[in-house]
Amino acid sequence: MRVVIMNSLYSPDIIGGAEISTQILAETLSKRGMEVSVVTVGAQSRSAGVIQDTVNGVDVIRLPHNNLYWLGDSKNKGSLSKVARRLIDIYNPLQIEEVRRVLRTIKPDLIHTQNLSGLGTGVWKVASELNIPVVHTLRDYSLLSPMSTTNIHPMIKGLYKQLPMKFSRGVSAVIGISSHILNKHVQSGLFAPSNKYVIPNAVDGDIRVTPKEVNTGSLVIGCFGRLESEKGVQYLVEAVKKLPRDMVQKVYICGEGGMKEQLVKDCGSDDRFVFTGKVPPAEARRLMGEVDISIVPSTWDEPFGRVIIESYQVGTPVFASTVGGIPDVVTKPEDCLFKPGDADAIAHSIRSYFGKTKEQKEELHALCLQHCQLFTTSALAARHMEVYSLILGTVLESPRTEAAQTMDAINA
Repeated sequence: MRVVIMNSLYSPDIIGGAEISTQILAETLSKRGMEVSVVTVGAQSRSAGVIQDTVNGVDVIRLPHNNLYWLGDSKNKGSLSKVARRLIDIYNPLQIEEVRRVLRTIKPDLIHTQNLSGLGTGVWKVASELNIPVVHTLRDYSLLSPMSTTNIHPMIKGLYKQLPMKFSRGVSAVIGISSHILNKHVQSGLFAPSNKYVIPNAVDGDIRVTPKEVNTGSLVIGCFGRLESEKGVQYLVEAVKKLPRDMVQKVYICGEGGMKEQLVKDCGSDDRFVFTGKVPPAEARRLMGEVDISIVPSTWDEPFGRVIIESYQVGTPVFASTVGGIPDVVTKPEDCLFKPGDADAIAHSIRSYFGKTKEQKEELHALCLQHCQLFTTSALAARHMEVYSLILGTVLESPRTEAAQTMDAINA
């Protein structure tokens, strides 16, 4: 079976979790005998043409960006430039022709699109013309707005999603990495006729064989991620400052971001807070394993919550805010979720864990290790293979369109 996976960026060009998850998917399917090709966008301009390489056994085709600038160069761009680039993405004839040429060459059985910034939803129209079924995975909210900020005028958002809404009717199946992200897109009018599934991300990493030793004394807490306002770390700081040292002895805050200076100031003379800065993944994982609990205090609609599963893999329970896809990921949500943006709610969760008996803590630790088995590459492969089989079965039973027969003649 020949599958083309499309994503805005691909290793080694990584700016977030979507690129990591897409790479895990591509390599997992490849190892299970599928012919996988990744179509992505490179940093090169149109004059440099298409660049092909191989990453861990997966063929990667990097198209020129054919836009104002490459997505990987977004960091220092202003809001106007970012919106303009995304508006060009809506229907970029140059990029659509690049995609069409690649698909005619590869002739895949199925296309699996991920984030489409730099490629555009016009690729779904091309796939429909070539009679190639499409599965799309929702990893962020970029189909709903040209920017994540809430300052975009509703009229611009409405116009922005008109073509994606139209082209999404040709998508055979849509997968949300959480029920929240899937429902949000469907409620916005996208993917109305598509088959709908929820398949969480796989999270690479070894899983502890046995639960770790339970601490019955003063707690060591960890918080891992970007230090931006929407990550809610300020509420964790406020919560811990209300708690005595015999309950919380140390808080490791791992990450960098625009709020770091203010957070350090907010901690004042409280020496329980340790700001490690951004650390290598191995060091972050070591710290996750050493803390008693991890806190994920996000206030925005996290599509998934990778750090939660990473903590579970090393046997560390997580308490997190009730936003976005987080409730789908957390084990024992009735005990381990708190209201977002509420320092008192975070303090209550910490007190609740501190007050558990040794046996109750051991039970929670064991549940963490059990729960993260749902997010392995084996689980990911099995669920995607099931969706692919269902979609290909439906397509193979359907009559081929006149447009597809014409394309066959051209390809011949």
